[in-house]
Amino acid sequence: MKIGVLWRKFRNVEFQRKLTPDKVYDDAYDEAYHHYMAIKEAGFDSVLIEWKEDPLETYETIKKEKVDLIFNASSMKEVAFLEVFNIPYVGSGLDVVATDKRMRKDIVASHGLPTPKYVIAQNPQEIPSVDHLKFPLFAKPISGRGSAGIDEENIIYDKDKLPQVVSKITDKIGQAALIEEFIEGKEVTVGIIGYKHPQVLPLLEVGYNNVKTNTYEHKMFDNEIIKCPMEVSKEVEEKIKETALNIYKVLNAKDFARIDMILSKDNVPYFLELNTFAGLTMSSSKGEKHVHHGYMGYMAKAAGLTRGEFIRKIIESAIERYKLK
Repeated sequence: MKIGVLWRKFRNVEFQRKLTPDKVYDDAYDEAYHHYMAIKEAGFDSVLIEWKEDPLETYETIKKEKVDLIFNASSMKEVAFLEVFNIPYVGSGLDVVATDKRMRKDIVASHGLPTPKYVIAQNPQEIPSVDHLKFPLFAKPISGRGSAGIDEENIIYDKDKLPQVVSKITDKIGQAALIEEFIEGKEVTVGIIGYKHPQVLPLLEVGYNNVKTNTYEHKMFDNEIIKCPMEVSKEVEEKIKETALNIYKVLNAKDFARIDMILSKDNVPYFLELNTFAGLTMSSSKGEKHVHHGYMGYMAKAAGLTRGEFIRKIIESAIERYKLK
């Protein structure tokens, strides 16, 4: 079987470039090369395929390379392209990829699963009333990724500061701002792989060095304090895993995803976001270029998996879904 590793320039930093174009490093190729090597270590044939603005050019390359399955699709546009051309791919479908943070929170809440209350602001001049929300609040892009546009200013203690933060998101990034209650507690992220029989990986807690939230610089330059497995009681661990697994299922995630949560001081795991294009990178092999270490990579290592074994499990989930040989 031949796996095509799709890669696209600036895929991880496209939103942050709008704010700090001189302070971002494009690691898209390096990340894709890491996946390419992991797939080969997993026992599959593999080829790197660069995403082109002309979808027909990308399609011709996929046909020429005789690819059976695409890995590393990383945007709604890419997923839509693969579905239109009926090309099998690893990861979640348009039913979840096309949703934003608000829609995912609404689906999760409708199933009785905990998530912070929120409002949506389209611009700084028309911010809905937040009187029913408990301060402090937290504002973020409704469809952002990679912690783009996130710094400590996004934690809002004073109602008068809201327009300034909303403007940064709506005017500079070009997205609506999701304003939700800031739950104080521990940031935990839960990786899940598989579809028919999903497997929950060891929990990961994200701690901060001299900041109060996981800013873009803090995350992308590996400045976090990583605890994996997370140190919690067995009872709380099972509650977090059960909640995350329920979220994975109700949102119909496929093959792999990462669920970000806040564990409140009274041990309630609040859903923040589902990452369908979660980072899977692990430590680079000797002679390879260093890449940003993905949270799910830490989880896989804690589960005793090599990068080849980890990637193979994810690919095998897609193979089973598509009934490929």
